[in-house]
Amino acid sequence: MDQSRRLEMLVKAADSGSFAAAAKLMDLTPSAVSRGIGELERSLKVSLFNRTTRQLRLTEDGAQIYARATDILARMAELEASTVNRHSRVSGTVRVGVLAPLSRYVLMPHLPTLQSRHPDLRVETRLTQDPNDMQAENLDVLLHVGEPPSSRLIAQRLGQGRPAAYASPDYLRRCGEPAEPDDLSRHRCLVFRRPWSTQHHDQWNFEREGVRKTVAVAPILITPDREGLIVAAMAGAGVMYMACFDPAFLAAGRLVRLLPDWSCPASFNIYALYRRNKIPAPRVSAFIQFVREAFAAFDPQEQTVLHTSLTAERSAVPGATGSLPGAP
Repeated sequence: MDQSRRLEMLVKAADSGSFAAAAKLMDLTPSAVSRGIGELERSLKVSLFNRTTRQLRLTEDGAQIYARATDILARMAELEASTVNRHSRVSGTVRVGVLAPLSRYVLMPHLPTLQSRHPDLRVETRLTQDPNDMQAENLDVLLHVGEPPSSRLIAQRLGQGRPAAYASPDYLRRCGEPAEPDDLSRHRCLVFRRPWSTQHHDQWNFEREGVRKTVAVAPILITPDREGLIVAAMAGAGVMYMACFDPAFLAAGRLVRLLPDWSCPASFNIYALYRRNKIPAPRVSAFIQFVREAFAAFDPQEQTVLHTSLTAERSAVPGATGSLPGAP
């Protein structure tokens, strides 16, 4: 039994007037309280109580120790309360790995909400999606596009890319609008390909009523610059096949979805990755909740992404699948 517990017995017994009453307050037996008080007296080498069959009174030494014990216990309670408040309050720095498009479209537009909710939280971002940077860059959260390699990290799926073919009104005035997927082989096409990807992104997939078509396009541009490709498409350079970009470009009429009677198979998954901890840091838990809400608020009509339910449970990171997809 620790000394603070014995001091609590002393205070409870003195305040309540008996060992039995103190035992009831502490959910103990009277003998346990009597034993604890005896151990305290032996360790301090003083007598704490004058015991009679009718009353329990503090000795002179006991009164002095009682006063000090109440002060010690009050300070300990204050310390515990401050520790709980510090750990429950969201503060400190959360370090996040994220690629520029997700930062630009999902995180930054909703950052004021996070600041309002947790004013003491600071966010630092790194432009990466490499799971190895969780250790190398001391990241708390990584927003990962594509299936991550096998690891001990926890993954929460945020959503899935929903690609389609798009072009600007100016391009369509000059070159006409394709009526069937096969018509794209005669159009000027813009292809996005990540440097590490081995997939053939000059083959675009379409579905309608159970029929699937794969069209091999002849690109006039192949680039790893995703945002540059979108700008080129809006400028009228050609047709792009893309998912997960700002739907405001569609609402403003800067891009037009082609082949509306056809759908395209969902492409890459997007995950929030974080370490497996028995008690997650409040800053990490708060940021995970924020990013899930921010992603759910992005593209509410699901024109360029498919959302994952906010109630979806976390899961282990999927097994390694080879090279990460570079799908648009």
